[in-house]
Amino acid sequence: MPILMSNPVPNRILFIRPSALGDVCRSVPVVASLKKHWPDATIDWLVQSEFIDAVSMHPAVNEVIPFPRQSLRRWYFPKGFFKMLAFLRLLKSKKYDLVIDGQGLGRSGLFAWATRCKTRIGPASAREFGWLGYTQKVQTKREHAVDQMLALSEAAGAPSIQDMQLSANESDVSWWNQFQEQRAIGPYIVIAPTSRWESKQWPVERYIEVAQHIIAKGMNVVVVGAPNETVQIEPILSYDGMLNLLPEMTIGRVMAVIAQSKLVIANDSAALHIAVGFHRPCIGLFGPTNPALVGPYQCEDAVITAKVNYDSVHYKNRSLGNHLMKQISTKEVLAKVDACLKGETNE
Repeated sequence: MPILMSNPVPNRILFIRPSALGDVCRSVPVVASLKKHWPDATIDWLVQSEFIDAVSMHPAVNEVIPFPRQSLRRWYFPKGFFKMLAFLRLLKSKKYDLVIDGQGLGRSGLFAWATRCKTRIGPASAREFGWLGYTQKVQTKREHAVDQMLALSEAAGAPSIQDMQLSANESDVSWWNQFQEQRAIGPYIVIAPTSRWESKQWPVERYIEVAQHIIAKGMNVVVVGAPNETVQIEPILSYDGMLNLLPEMTIGRVMAVIAQSKLVIANDSAALHIAVGFHRPCIGLFGPTNPALVGPYQCEDAVITAKVNYDSVHYKNRSLGNHLMKQISTKEVLAKVDACLKGETNE
């Protein structure tokens, strides 16, 4: 049942989803749904400063409110405290009619409360007492993260639109077009072999085997990731025929590269959600995380999983190593690659 708002036709809406990058990218159906239902409303998105490029060009977003997480990390010191106070006052000054918190943490709950908006919606399951910042708490089912977030906008009265479309910045698209022309790069496949957590990382040597297979077919292989992730995948970066873009990468550039790719192969990471946002074929390799909850949205056939009881493992358990990911064989991945490329050729 939709929540009764003090202003049933909101003029100013704030969506709070600061991080992480993959979660930010797969949250766009929320703002798409809100804009479809209230086309005259202005919608702002509070997002971590590093992730602005992921949503700044989305047609439903009027303004991005950057959350400078690094500079506010030490808010308990005088300098940080006054910066945080200024940020909270900024949120209040916007005079929102509707605030939706898609993050569900103590910090995002604080941001929602700071707006002083009369209608502040968030998940009842919010951690770190984040729910204290809401006027309305929504019970969400154990389902895909996208559907959980859409339950929040539905509660506000906006019917769900499962529109995952992302938009790249023109300057990043122009950079990539020039880069391709200068390097004579033809059709290419993107691989995103890095991961913050070892438990999610498919072995680098297997990525090399996949890359060799792709290069033998006469296609280019482009490696993307964060510049600071170079060390964990050095063997693949030094392989002949690999185009290493890590030193060149920003989030906007990753989006531009993925948008034109023939296929994206990645661990459980933001690259998969970006691929979905640009309607590109993808192959997601999953170990300790459940793709039914966090995988590429409505792309079940794109997933290869290890055999695991998701209730008994957690990806943050460092003792796991990457032994679950090792269950995924190179043969399985190569078969999926060939099937995807055949599909691309037939289109």
